[in-house]
Amino acid sequence: MLTGILLILIALGGVYWFVLSRAQKIKQIKNSVVLEVDGADTRYSDLPLGKLGIFYEISDNQRVRVVFPKLTSHGDVQYIYSWHNLPSIHLPALEKTSPQKLRAAQELAALVKEHLQLEPEILSLREQRQKISDLLNLVATSNFYASQQDIYERALFQVENLLDKAEDLESVYVRFIREALIGNKIVGYSPDLLPDGNSNIDHQYKLIRAEYQRMKDTATAYAELLRTRQV
Repeated sequence: MLTGILLILIALGGVYWFVLSRAQKIKQIKNSVVLEVDGADTRYSDLPLGKLGIFYEISDNQRVRVVFPKLTSHGDVQYIYSWHNLPSIHLPALEKTSPQKLRAAQELAALVKEHLQLEPEILSLREQRQKISDLLNLVATSNFYASQQDIYERALFQVENLLDKAEDLESVYVRFIREALIGNKIVGYSPDLLPDGNSNIDHQYKLIRAEYQRMKDTATAYAELLRTRQV
C-alpha cells in the first residue's frame, strides 16, 4: 500500500516537473530573440547563421515559429518562416556557439524584427492611400462635399509622403541586413568585414527612421480628422 502511494507521488512529481520545466522553457523562448534549432542547417541549405534563427511566435500547441534570414543566389534578402517542435528549440549556449556568430545573430535579429514590423505598416499605408484617393474622387463629384476636397488632398499628400519614407526605410533595412549576411557568409561575422559604406547606411537608417516616425505622428492627426468626416 505504502509502496503504491510512493509510486503515485513519484509519478505525480515527475509530471509536475515535466510541466514546470516545459513552461519555464516556453517562457525563456518568448523572452529570447535568438534561438538555436536542431537540424536547421541541414533542413535549409546555405543559412548564413547556421542553426541560429530569430524567434517569431509560439502556437497554442507549443510549436515554435522561427525566422531564418538568408541570401538568394542573386544576393536578395529572403526570410524563411519555419515551424519546429519544442524539444528541437534551445537557447544558444555560449560554450557551443561561436561568440561572433551569436553576436551577428543578435544584431541581425533587431533589424529583422523592425523590418518585419514595418512590412504590415507599408501594406496598411498602401490601403489608406487607395481609400483616400477613392474618397477624393468621390468628393470631387459631389455638390454637397466639394468644399472638403482640400482635406482629402492634404491627407493623401501626407499618406503618400509617409509611404515613400517607409519604403525608403525598408530599403535601408534590406541593405543593412544584406551586408551583415554577406559578412557572415564570407568568413564569419566581424565588424571589420563590413565595408566602409556600412557606417553611411547606419547614418541613413537613423535619419530616415527618425523622419518616418515624425511623419507618422503627423499623419495620425489627419487620419483622426478623416474618421470624423467620412462621406
